[in-house]
Amino acid sequence: MLSMWSSLLVLIAVISGCTPATIFCLIHTATPSHDTRAQTILETWAKRCDDFIFFTDSPMSSEIPHIYWKELHSRDHSWEKIRRIFSHVIEDMEDEYDWYLRADDDAYVIVENLRHFLANYSSKEPHYFGYRWNFFVPHGYADGGVYVLSRPAVEIFNRVMENPKLCPEMHRAEEDQEMGRCLAAAGIYPEDTRDENGSDRFHHFHPTEQLVMYKDPFARKNAYYPPLKGAKNFSPEMIGFHHLSPYEMRVFDYFLYKLKRRVPQS
Repeated sequence: MLSMWSSLLVLIAVISGCTPATIFCLIHTATPSHDTRAQTILETWAKRCDDFIFFTDSPMSSEIPHIYWKELHSRDHSWEKIRRIFSHVIEDMEDEYDWYLRADDDAYVIVENLRHFLANYSSKEPHYFGYRWNFFVPHGYADGGVYVLSRPAVEIFNRVMENPKLCPEMHRAEEDQEMGRCLAAAGIYPEDTRDENGSDRFHHFHPTEQLVMYKDPFARKNAYYPPLKGAKNFSPEMIGFHHLSPYEMRVFDYFLYKLKRRVPQS
C-alpha cells in the first residue's frame, strides 16, 4: 500500500500561494465514525478550510464544530440532512463564504489545490463542481464524495427546495443525485473539472480502483467523461479522493505535508 502512495506522490503536488477564496467545508459523518473517520479529518485536511462543520446524528465533542439531528440516523436520511445543512449555512450562520465544499467522512481533500482551481472562477456566479456522472438527470450530477458549490448556487438551491415539484423531500441515500436534480431545475449543471490533459481532479473511487476505472463497465457506461487508462486518470492538481480508510488518509497527509517535497508555486 505504501508503494502505491509513493507512486501517487510522483504525480500529485500541493499548489501553494493562491489568492485565497474563502472555503467552508461541510463534512457528513455518523455516530460510528466520530472517533475514527471524523477524528482523522479533523486532524488532517479540515483545518486547511477557512472554517468547517460536521453534520451528523448525535452530539460530538463541544470543541468540534458540528450540528446534529438525532432523528436522521440512517444512510436513507442523507438527502434530508443535505437539505438541512445547506439551509443552515444560509439561514442560520452570520458568516458568508465564497465556496461551500461538501464531503463524506471517507474523503480526502487537498484544499490548496481546490483554491488553485477555484481561482479561475467567480464566486459571485453559480457554480457546481465535482466528479461528474452522466445518468439520473440530463447533463449529469456531481458525485457525493466531494462536491463544491459557490454561494450563489447554494442560495439558488435553497430557493428551489421550496418547490416540492422541482426538489422533493424524501428518504433517500443518494443525496448527490437529488442535489443534481434540484440544481438542474434551476439551470445549474456540473462543470468540467478535468485538467488540460483530461485527467480528473475529483475522484469517486479509491486510488486502486481509479487506476483500473477505464476497464470498469459501470464507469465506462456512466462516467460523463471517458476514464483514462491507469495513472493518466490522476491529475497532478488532484483535489479529492473517496473511499479512503482513516489510516490511508493519515498516510496520504504525511506524504503530502510532512515529507520534504519540492512544491510548485502558482
